[in-house]
Amino acid sequence: MSRRIKNTISNKELLQAMGGIRDCYVKEADYAACAVRKKHSHRWYVAAGMAAMLALSILLPNLNKATAHAMQSLPVIGEYFKLVTFREYRFDDGRHSADVKWNKIYADRAGMDDSEKTGKQAHKSVKEINAQMEQKTEKLLKEFKKQVGALGYSSLTVDSKVVTNSSKYYCVMLSAFSSQADGYQADAFYTIEKSTGKLLELSDLFPENVDYVDVLTAQIKKQMRQNMKKDENNVYFLDTDTPAALFDKIDENQQFYINGKDEIVICFAEGDVAPASMGTLHFVIPQKVVKELQKNKR
Repeated sequence: MSRRIKNTISNKELLQAMGGIRDCYVKEADYAACAVRKKHSHRWYVAAGMAAMLALSILLPNLNKATAHAMQSLPVIGEYFKLVTFREYRFDDGRHSADVKWNKIYADRAGMDDSEKTGKQAHKSVKEINAQMEQKTEKLLKEFKKQVGALGYSSLTVDSKVVTNSSKYYCVMLSAFSSQADGYQADAFYTIEKSTGKLLELSDLFPENVDYVDVLTAQIKKQMRQNMKKDENNVYFLDTDTPAALFDKIDENQQFYINGKDEIVICFAEGDVAPASMGTLHFVIPQKVVKELQKNKR
């Protein structure tokens, strides 16, 4: 009897500790367990136990901030940011498969050595990026789940990675590949300026009233024409009889990131400026072009 009481208390304490876990996480674990139960009913108890252990291994880092920070080993002083996987979802029924990772950026306040204001702004930027990445990921997963059980095949892969971590900038790319009849790659880029902690848009890189859109567009079109001369398989929407497909100019806040050489890289989604078969496209803007535009920037 006493042993049973101890076990009950232990289980109660564990449930209390898991109180911060979102309901959707528990539903995902339950869904996985039910799928196993239908397929192998005589092995239900073993499968359920394994599913629960797997769920715990994924969910425990979300119990509270102290636990999460301890388990994820935040960066040392001076490193500012770290990208951490806090949840994963995998599914495969032979026709439909998914491998999805929810990643978050953590900002180390100790690394914000410029000012308290910079630290607060950095945490604000990180919060905004995390919210956007989670929203995009949840939307993609919702669309994938609608395909499960339907005829045909579908897949979804979502992950994110650090593309630049220099003394000046921290840039993260959220990458998603989905396929049904055709495959489609969708990327999103986020750039934080370390000196200010600000999440940058392309317009933030240039002085007001500077015509950076036309200048950068001209440089990109120049590179496109050079690429077409080098390889006839390179095709861009520059000379076409279809106005809707014609590449006119970049958006004022076109997707971009800054590489390790402090060069601006302008990014396009599949099908935006070239046939979808060419995939996502990136164009590095020469520093001399950027410096000319930035010379009056304070």
